[in-house]
Amino acid sequence: MKKYCLFILTLMVVSIGDSLCFKANIGVSPYEALALTFNYMSHIKIGTLTLFVNACMILFQVILSKQLKVKYVLQFFMSLFFGMIVNTIVYQLLGGITLHYYQSLIMEIIGLCISASGCGLLVALNVCVFPCEGFALTFSNTFKVDFQKTRQVIDIILVISCISLSLIFQCGFALREGTIIAACIFSPIMGFVQRSVTKRLSLQKG
Repeated sequence: MKKYCLFILTLMVVSIGDSLCFKANIGVSPYEALALTFNYMSHIKIGTLTLFVNACMILFQVILSKQLKVKYVLQFFMSLFFGMIVNTIVYQLLGGITLHYYQSLIMEIIGLCISASGCGLLVALNVCVFPCEGFALTFSNTFKVDFQKTRQVIDIILVISCISLSLIFQCGFALREGTIIAACIFSPIMGFVQRSVTKRLSLQKG
């Protein structure tokens, strides 16, 4: 029970970090960029669109595996909870705040650090993964291809999709300098936290 409570708290931490990145509005990761691009196109709330993208990834998993697993249901409720928190923070708590560029830059870095730390802890807890990673895992297991390569291909497809949609609909670009910052610091921070927490959990079990 303690593990699952920690999982929920960690999911909230990731939601807060991602909300700060969305509010900073200087670029997000390729996966988050798809929801943000849809937001630029439709002005539907970003948390709602994040839930939509996640739901599509869950549907792809169901189609590939040809069965509805408990983990897919858990991923959906995880995504619903995530989207609700993002909408609350971005539109209610931070909605009336106007940022200068340097403030957006600082908020982006803080948000990335928070989100990366939370993701590292989520991986270490090994309760449930985000739908994008879940889809990559299902795809790699189904077609016997490398998970990391599958995840990279998904990112490439997402980048191409976001750029194409932005050009076609003449809306804002979700892939900017924040995306480059994320590429530089997100994985190292997430990896460090994941290794540290995993080691500590192993020592506690021992």
